[in-house]
Amino acid sequence: LLLTISFIACSQPKRIIDQMYISFDRARYCVRRLNGTHEVGCQSAMRGNSGRMYMIDNEQEFTSYLTNTATIDLSNSFIIVLNVNLFDSNHVDQLMNRLDKKLNGLLLYLKSNLSRPEYFSHDDQCPNHRYSYYLNQTESVKWNWKGTGLFFRSFPFPIMLVDEENDYKQLLHFYQQFNSSQSSPACGLEMKTFQNAAHTSKTCMRRNDISHSLIDLPEIFCDPIGGQNIYSKLPQTITTISQQRSPKSVVLILVNTDSFQMFLKPKGPTGGAQQPAAALIAFLTLAHLIGQEQNELKKQDKEIIFLTLDGDAMDYSASFKFMFDMINGYFPNGDKNEQRIKPEHIHSIIELQGLSMTDKLWLHSYPSSLINQTFIDTILRNNPMITSISPNSPLPPASSQIFLRETSSMSFPAYILSSANDNQLSNHYYHSFFDDPSTLSINISTLEYNTDTEFSQWIKRIVEPLAQTLIESFVGIRKNLIIKQEIINNLVYCILKNINCPLIHNVTNQSVGNTFKQFDQTSMPFSINTYPESTTPTFPFVQYVLSYFLRDRAYDLQNITNVSCKEYAANDTLYSYKYVGGYLPSINNEEKFSSYCVRSYIRFIQSMSPAFTIKNYDLSDAKYPAWTESRWTVISLRLFLIPTRQHEVMTVVIGISLLSISFMVLLLLRQYTKINLLQPSSS
Repeated sequence: LLLTISFIACSQPKRIIDQMYISFDRARYCVRRLNGTHEVGCQSAMRGNSGRMYMIDNEQEFTSYLTNTATIDLSNSFIIVLNVNLFDSNHVDQLMNRLDKKLNGLLLYLKSNLSRPEYFSHDDQCPNHRYSYYLNQTESVKWNWKGTGLFFRSFPFPIMLVDEENDYKQLLHFYQQFNSSQSSPACGLEMKTFQNAAHTSKTCMRRNDISHSLIDLPEIFCDPIGGQNIYSKLPQTITTISQQRSPKSVVLILVNTDSFQMFLKPKGPTGGAQQPAAALIAFLTLAHLIGQEQNELKKQDKEIIFLTLDGDAMDYSASFKFMFDMINGYFPNGDKNEQRIKPEHIHSIIELQGLSMTDKLWLHSYPSSLINQTFIDTILRNNPMITSISPNSPLPPASSQIFLRETSSMSFPAYILSSANDNQLSNHYYHSFFDDPSTLSINISTLEYNTDTEFSQWIKRIVEPLAQTLIESFVGIRKNLIIKQEIINNLVYCILKNINCPLIHNVTNQSVGNTFKQFDQTSMPFSINTYPESTTPTFPFVQYVLSYFLRDRAYDLQNITNVSCKEYAANDTLYSYKYVGGYLPSINNEEKFSSYCVRSYIRFIQSMSPAFTIKNYDLSDAKYPAWTESRWTVISLRLFLIPTRQHEVMTVVIGISLLSISFMVLLLLRQYTKINLLQPSSS
């Protein structure tokens, strides 16, 4: 009998656990991040935080709860389940002040996509103000005027968010079933989001070093924030050591590839549709147009370099790294025979930043002493959608601020094309997971590889006049430039819905293409990346697509074999050679081949802040940002039942009674059977 009971108990352990807890595996969670002076974010205790669940759906219920002393006295700890529409500094501060140490966690819920807030941004009202170009000015523009700044606060309890409608309904069902009265069991919640890092980046990186020196398999507590800065240009414009690069001969075209959200999700959309995905799609479209007009661009002496920056969402870390490399002679990295580019070689910067599908775009320029008014007049003439902001007006949050700051704004002008006007961002969900394709009028469920959307047409109306302006300004000819709508449609699908799309397989070889299969039906992730742990597909996608769009198109006309292509690669260190199937919408020649040898120029380098690359740099020094992200092991959210006081007393009484009865039975057995259980059998 005992063996049978043991077998049943061991063979069905999950059933017992399932009866005790209900897990919510799709919940979003807040993590811990650190910089040189403090920590931000949230976490639980090592064993998790638990408490009585109390659900608040609207302002009236919120006020009622805070004024109901009897309810608050019911428990020593609460997990407040709060409607996401109430998640702002005002409501959070009221809860923290009223409950004090009784507040053991916050769980936010979204009823459905139809009930999402009108505004939801937890970045600062002036994003990246700690390192902006206007650092010492007393008055700053509140570009993100609805920003709560909660992302950059430190909370002593975990905060999670349920954004799946089924999960919300399940929470509501159990809450209504068990929290109807004080005489019935109540729902409790357990939240586990313990973070390994604490205090500051300096402290955490020191702990990393100590761990490395003491054990063979060191424990890592945090990682520097940063991914890759990627840059490419037309292969024909490479300047070698033997050549002389002219001053003011390099045009940089910038875009970001990162964003952040307060609430992460392992296998879910990261947001970033308006910031930075829309600008990235426009950036790649522009690269294709420049690539297809490379014969015209041979007639001028400007190098147009396309640059993506990853890490600028957190105090412009990537831009600081790029400017550090440029000033110290590390740009471009790679082949030693390529002449380095210094600030004096920069002609101008053109940045695509914060594009939303607005009827108007705004051109910001700075400084007035260096801007080219002819260039501005040309772009305004070519695209009536664009309005020029008065020169020297404050610039919106953009990487160009650091390029200007590090050169004292005396070397080159910056032009920023944005949906932000002179004092406000257009994105209501700036740095939020709500910044999804629906904000661009895209129905993601019906979007296919070559779906023609209103957004893709909008991109075409922006980029074609911009490319035309570049040709007109640098080559001196007026030409009507056209890109196939299919190319933009494909980019929209790949970036916003499925990064494992036919385009990436067309521009890579089979072994590289196969690495994208694990990300099938996954949009491009726009989140904070860390070095060296980041495994995002963003970087290889940008590298291969950008370099393909800017390839040497003379090779499209040659039927080169795979063997010959490998020989070119082995004997030429300046260029990149890849043997690929080819992306047909991008190939204009009539004769098509089964495969193509692609010659292109592509470089990339780590984008983490110089604070982590300068030897013996003091991470508490504020010269460079020093952001790190904590590591963690377990993230979980579980619901359980808290018995009533009467039930607990009854359980204790029954337990004591059963124990007493078992002793009495044992004594009776010893008395009446006259068996001494302590002595061995005589046999």
